[in-house]
Order: sequence, then C-alpha cells, then structure tokens
Amino acid sequence: MLAGNRALDHRPESPTLVILTTALQLGLVVMVWLLALVPAALAALTLLALKAIRRVGRR
Repeated sequence: MLAGNRALDHRPESPTLVILTTALQLGLVVMVWLLALVPAALAALTLLALKAIRRVGRR
C-alpha cells in the first residue's frame, strides 16, 4: 500500500524548469551580493581618495 502512494507522490520535474529555477536563484544571489558590495566598495574608494587628497594638500 505504501509503495502505491509513493508512486503517486513521485513526479519527475522538467529539466528545463530545474535549469530555469536554478538560474533565477543564482541571479538573485548575485544581485544581492552586488547590492551589498558596491556601496561598501564605493565608500572605501571615497575614503582612499580623501586620504590621497589630504596628503597632496599637506605638501
């Protein structure tokens, strides 16, 4: 009886759907990382530029 229920529960997924879903998830992860890293990188570059300008101003 359990084997019959398992057969009904097992439905093979479409390979295209799996690839599409995986690509969308990966894209979402990349976008979140970029949204988190770009502002931090810009802030670090701004601080480096300000320090360089201060060094030039002292001379």
